[in-house]
Amino acid sequence: MTMTATAREYLRVSKGKGRTARSIDRQHTENLTAEQEHGPWSWGEPYRDTGSASKYATRARDDFERLMADLRSGAFGDPGDVLVLWEISRLARETGKGVALIDAVETGGYLIHVTSVERTFNPANYDDRHSLIGGINDAEKESRLLSKRTRSGINSAARDGRPHGRVPLGYSRDYESIDGRPRCVKQYPDSVWGPRIEGLFTRVAGDGGKLPEPIYSIAKDWERRGWWIPEKTENGEVIPSRPFTAQHLRALLVRPVYAGVRIFNGQELPRWEGWTPVVSRELFDRAQAVLADPSRRTYMGGGVRWALSTTLRCDSCEGPMVVSKHRRGLGYECQKGGCSRIPKDETDAFLVGELERVDPENGEPLPPKLGVILTYVAAPHRHAALSRPAGDTSAEEAAVRAELIRLQKELKELEEAPTPQTARARIARTNDMEAFELEITKLEAALRKSDAPNPLAGLLPTDPEADVVSWWTALDVRRQRAIAALLLSPGLLGQVRVMPAPGRVSVPVTERIRWLRDV
Repeated sequence: MTMTATAREYLRVSKGKGRTARSIDRQHTENLTAEQEHGPWSWGEPYRDTGSASKYATRARDDFERLMADLRSGAFGDPGDVLVLWEISRLARETGKGVALIDAVETGGYLIHVTSVERTFNPANYDDRHSLIGGINDAEKESRLLSKRTRSGINSAARDGRPHGRVPLGYSRDYESIDGRPRCVKQYPDSVWGPRIEGLFTRVAGDGGKLPEPIYSIAKDWERRGWWIPEKTENGEVIPSRPFTAQHLRALLVRPVYAGVRIFNGQELPRWEGWTPVVSRELFDRAQAVLADPSRRTYMGGGVRWALSTTLRCDSCEGPMVVSKHRRGLGYECQKGGCSRIPKDETDAFLVGELERVDPENGEPLPPKLGVILTYVAAPHRHAALSRPAGDTSAEEAAVRAELIRLQKELKELEEAPTPQTARARIARTNDMEAFELEITKLEAALRKSDAPNPLAGLLPTDPEADVVSWWTALDVRRQRAIAALLLSPGLLGQVRVMPAPGRVSVPVTERIRWLRDV
């Protein structure tokens, strides 16, 4: 009696949403048809993945890993059972991973059926093995070539400052056929969502004497108006799918694309002349300053009691440290995994200060001892730098502006100079112009950053000679936490990372803190 082999499919598609189910269903239907000629098979549980099989994929393929584990452990089935693929590229576009799977199939005594070529392969056969590996190698070559073409297109668009990729919500594009391919020749605000997004920025930044509005209330207003997230149906019709949340709107607000800004490799590019932004750069920057202001954060969970809670971070898992009770007293403990714990009083004394000190011999009060935060704020020159409002020009900024004017003048002279006669001279001139443009872009970005109001400006004492201890103790806990979060950040004092205690040995707090700072 002949035993019927069990067939198990590996179904994979690269695209999501509506196309996923259709593509997988089509693969499954054609695999079932293949059984009529190459079976009979009984069908076992399939493996399913959505995502790229190339080396450039950013999403893990969970069922591919499960398939590999089943093949190696024997859980896939009995010798002679069949792994069914629609085409070899569905499996892997990396030769190394593909060969590893073929080895696992051969070791387990399994077969591979590829529906698109109408053939069942036995990896133990040298010719079948060669064909399978050749197919995966071809798929890898195609994947790398496609990646190179895509990156070339992105780089070309970036050099011109042109937009690339999907059309952002709020924009429309005009295309023309250039070199046989559609190229964006114009990007501009669309008539429906453009004004809505411009209004979003205006409401958040405040305008015409109106105070900034909370993002949450704007989200609720959009929901009442029916301004929901648009989504395309299978027939191409655009319909509202679900309401925008406050998180959705914040994600829109921080996108430089709405100010006509293209960021490439961490650099801001000059705006392309065919790109009309949804909002002005001035409005965009004002909105960013408002979003960065910690005083706007009105909710921090149920009952804010501790200034440093959630600001400190566990050095092992990077999770937030929160206050918890222990038989030895209060301490900051890793909320994510309980990796580390550190005494609260000793930590507060080091980072904030010992604000109420008493002489142990006579009980007389002693002057407060400032910690890291209050020492930093109390320094007059640092206070002036942190609280300086936008528009004030320091000597350093004046020098940057003077250098910017000089570079702009030299670039203009290069642009207006006669075209050099030799190719070498023309190349040198182009290189000089690109160097000037890059340096001008950097200086402009630095000036925009210095012009933005510092979020700490509205939180620090107005008088740099003020008693910082009295100022700190008079603050409510929400503002204390906001100031601590801003100062204890990698860009200023540094993020506080708490290292686990070395066994049962008592170690001072200062030796268990690691400072993470921007280089």
